[in-house]
Amino acid sequence: MKTSVENKRIVELIYKHIIGTILPEEELELEAWRKASPQHETLYQRLTDIRFLEHEYRRLNLIDTNRPLTDMQARIQQGKHPKRRLGQLIALIATTSIAAMLCIGYFINTSFHPEEEPPTLARQLEMADITAGKTQATLTLDNGTEIKLDADSANNMRLIAQQQISTKATDDYRTRINKLTTPRGGEFKIVLEDSTEVWLNAESQLIYPDNFNTGDRRVTLTGEAYFKVAKDSLRPFYVKSGDMTVRVYGTEFNIHAYTEDKQIYTTLVSGSIALQPLDGSKAELVLTPGHQAIFHKKDFSTSIRSVDTQAATSWHTGRFSFEEQTLAQIMRTLARWYKFDYTFEDERLADIVFKGSAPRYANLSEVLSILEKSGGIKFGVKEEKIIISIN
Repeated sequence: MKTSVENKRIVELIYKHIIGTILPEEELELEAWRKASPQHETLYQRLTDIRFLEHEYRRLNLIDTNRPLTDMQARIQQGKHPKRRLGQLIALIATTSIAAMLCIGYFINTSFHPEEEPPTLARQLEMADITAGKTQATLTLDNGTEIKLDADSANNMRLIAQQQISTKATDDYRTRINKLTTPRGGEFKIVLEDSTEVWLNAESQLIYPDNFNTGDRRVTLTGEAYFKVAKDSLRPFYVKSGDMTVRVYGTEFNIHAYTEDKQIYTTLVSGSIALQPLDGSKAELVLTPGHQAIFHKKDFSTSIRSVDTQAATSWHTGRFSFEEQTLAQIMRTLARWYKFDYTFEDERLADIVFKGSAPRYANLSEVLSILEKSGGIKFGVKEEKIIISIN
């Protein structure tokens, strides 16, 4: 095991390498240390990644993670005064150098003494490869052809156009039904033929025609989606979700309708919609902006409550907002987006109610830290599964 003096020497050498002041003989010394074991080389590669060091410096010293290095660089480039930009750049270099020195020392010592310092939650999640979701979906055409879609809109359009050309000659006048499916850890936005915009959340599916030639505009949703429906007084827009249909008059609303949930939540942001249970009763409930309808699958009943629509639909603009949600509901939402499994050591924890928000694209450790700070719970990772226990 390395002594503290030897560890300090390695810290000094790596730091000098990063800031460009290392001497040739010191470079040879550092290279010999790297070659001594694969673990040394792995540690060296990590500690020479400035972005990693900056992130760890922020985390270890409770620096505001909403102001990352990239934001600082952007502000430097956008500044109007050269002297101010130069001062900011010098400050940035100084901050990064300090971050490097502190984090190298921290990680050198914790790497050589793993028994003295258990991995942090952030490190446990990193080792389990639990990361935020991204733009991705699978489009299944009427003929069964599957097209993988991602954040490259131009390439998506090219792939779809190629398939449409290949089928147009034989199916020119037939309405084709498509299925757009997002996986766990995926999201996707689509613009339908009538200019209606639909944002699909993780583990969701939208079934829709390639065109709305005549009559009603009808789609089917499983999971969650935010709709911005194009106005068309001659063609009503219908969304079927489970045993409920929403009739739309040109509006913006959100439907949360996952199969495993006992309720379907419909939140109206603007315009007007009507809910129709598919129980043969032909009853219709009109919803006004600022309200959320909760459809109970078991008995086909519906209740209405006032909500903060911005909070209830914030997922499609990049935030998690948990308004009076149980920990069980929150963990289901996070698991869909970050792609992980979890378990409660004490099932009573599942019923704890929380209220708060967090960035949707943040590291999961930051989101879980917010929940931990609310009190009473602790998160850990065991065999790539998140364990929720009493703190």
